[in-house]
Amino acid sequence: MSTTTAPPGTGLLLEPAATVRARSGVEELLADLATGGWRPTPLEVRVAALLLTSTAGDGQLTSRRIRAALWEGAVTLVHDNGGRFAQALAGLVPVLDDPQLTAPGLPGTAGELVAAVAAASG
Repeated sequence: MSTTTAPPGTGLLLEPAATVRARSGVEELLADLATGGWRPTPLEVRVAALLLTSTAGDGQLTSRRIRAALWEGAVTLVHDNGGRFAQALAGLVPVLDDPQLTAPGLPGTAGELVAAVAAASG
């Protein structure tokens, strides 16, 4: 497992690289959505709505649910709107598959992104 490195002597525990990539992808996209720097397409809104529906029972984004949503979007979602939403979701899959990679707050932030995209008009 690849991890980011802290400056020597800081004593900091840093997140694994996969977690850092997933977190930055989700947070950057959420920030761009909030500022108008990125607007989801109708397909991205639809995929986010499917994810929200799939989490209605327990409120948890899981790698299985994300895989199913990405499958729904298929190839178009990867290219649609620069593929940023698909990339952010795909970056979550390995993190959610491995409990050692799932960082506190990341699933909640990812849930915020999905809810915000689902609520946006494409």
